[in-house]
Amino acid sequence: MFLLHYILPLIIFYFYRDKIILWGLLLGNLIDLDHIYYRLIGKVGWFESACPHLGMQCSFGFYPLHNLTFAIIFLLFSGLIFLKNKKIKFIGWLSLGAFLNLVLDYIHLITGVAI
Repeated sequence: MFLLHYILPLIIFYFYRDKIILWGLLLGNLIDLDHIYYRLIGKVGWFESACPHLGMQCSFGFYPLHNLTFAIIFLLFSGLIFLKNKKIKFIGWLSLGAFLNLVLDYIHLITGVAI
């Protein structure tokens, strides 16, 4: 699912041609910085998976920002895309990008398919 984190924003940009949308969706992937944080503090090895018992790389439910609470928060904040102010709209697209990241990570967790 790693490639889809970047392909989906490009597909959406292809139809809307708005740089605010593209950058908001792409920067939503910064939610994955908690992966680096866990490696820096030593909870996960640099070349290991957070959940070796599953036998694959996973993130939803294992890292601090990858849980249902944050998914709901990001989904609610993504409603800001319908407002007129461009700065607030950007926050909405950023939240939608983070939500899409969590959805793709969850799909990866339940299916085990990594694209």
